[in-house]
Amino acid sequence: MADTRRRRAAIALAAALLAAAPYLFQAAGAEASETVTGLVFSSNRVLLEGAVVSLEGIGSVSTDAGGRFAFRDVPPGNYRLTVSKGGFPDDKRQVAVLAGRVNRVVIVLAGPAPRASTSDAVGVPIMHLGSSIAVRVRLNEQVETLFLVDTGATYCVLTSAIADRLGLTAGPALRTVTLETASGAIKAPLVLVDLIQVGGAEARNVEAAILDLSSGASAVGGLLGLSFLNQFKVEIDREERVMILSR
Repeated sequence: MADTRRRRAAIALAAALLAAAPYLFQAAGAEASETVTGLVFSSNRVLLEGAVVSLEGIGSVSTDAGGRFAFRDVPPGNYRLTVSKGGFPDDKRQVAVLAGRVNRVVIVLAGPAPRASTSDAVGVPIMHLGSSIAVRVRLNEQVETLFLVDTGATYCVLTSAIADRLGLTAGPALRTVTLETASGAIKAPLVLVDLIQVGGAEARNVEAAILDLSSGASAVGGLLGLSFLNQFKVEIDREERVMILSR
């Protein structure tokens, strides 16, 4: 009698496991699926909207206004990724999707895109300097240097060395402004920079103060403040290491 009950219990357990098997396999598959994200640029670092990104065996998506795309529920493995955009040669590459990892891809299509207009978004690579981020800036088409991005600074800032190279050395006739610094309030000369270019984005007649930064920032030529940034919609994506500027 006891053996009969044990056999019946075993049969019932086996039937329950068989019934649950599809759901167990589904759960295992869901846990193993990953997300693949990325950005598509032109060679002059303009983010490209409407590029078609195809992941072999998964499907195709189009990049948004910020040049971004994403595939979700991708099983780990090796895939062929193709990016197509009118006016650019296709980009084809192999990508490895790894389990439990952030899977990001940055694609730079050969060939330049027009400079940013009122509807374009420009992607600017950022560098991490401690807790700050920096971007490469070109001033008056003469000087290229690193600027720290400071969304709390009213004005852009030039070091005195950079101002000298641009011929903007402070003189008695220059207007001064009061800036709040870590050392307290300080008066600084205010100058007008004819052109500031950051990646594919540019702004003209930008006010900038002349002020030397801390000694620990010797490689930095200034700050990118609101006198430039307020001319754009700004999005900083620290994970993708890009600052997106659009108008």
